[in-house]
Amino acid sequence: MGWRIYAASAVGTSHLDKGIPCQDACAFHVEGELLAAVVCDGAGSAARSDVGARLIADGLARALGERLAREPELLAGPREDFAAAAAEAVAQARAALVERADADGRALGDYAATVVGYAGDAQSGWFLHIGDGIGVAEAVDADAAAPVVSLPANGEYANETWFVTGEGWREQLRVLRVPAPTARLALMSDGAMPFAMARGNAALYAPFIDPVSRYLASVDEDTGSRALHGTLADPRTHGITSDDKTLLIALRG
Repeated sequence: MGWRIYAASAVGTSHLDKGIPCQDACAFHVEGELLAAVVCDGAGSAARSDVGARLIADGLARALGERLAREPELLAGPREDFAAAAAEAVAQARAALVERADADGRALGDYAATVVGYAGDAQSGWFLHIGDGIGVAEAVDADAAAPVVSLPANGEYANETWFVTGEGWREQLRVLRVPAPTARLALMSDGAMPFAMARGNAALYAPFIDPVSRYLASVDEDTGSRALHGTLADPRTHGITSDDKTLLIALRG
């Protein structure tokens, strides 16, 4: 068995109309049964958030994956141990972003991005989260366990959230245990949520995700990721959302 990862980002019409690049990014790190996966959504108001999302996604997936390869016991250990490891991995990725901002002569806030990530193996895992986006882990025995959902965190006002570039990012970092083996994992930016999540965000929207997953399971990861991009970029999604859309789906055999 093992993980099969399919991931894609598609630029939204609100960005296409203005000539703005996709400000979402995703990355993953797989080593044996260990998976570290990250989706980042760059702030629409930040001038270089596309760069920030990419650097954080790549850096965090790598840092978290390498840490878990050295200390796989973190996955089954106490919450405070994983939370500390997650914070260290975020700090490592964030430090590279600080260096980039300094080199570019820009404010760190120009690279603002949210983070939703997952770290797990064949038995259990954790979500880590700063800001919006959503993560869903469905158990191998779906009849015995409800999906574990890491919900978005929004502020008091519409479209308000928190970013990894903020000074208070440590206070906004949330972790959530996934106690059972995962059969299907989904991480997504908020642009994909209107059609990929069921009402109330309690679960994935089966009429969308089930046929997508059946197809992905029948093809290799490169083919599946290209097809997933085509789905996200389909003009029919533009009537649902004008935002950038990122979706990462991880399946186990």
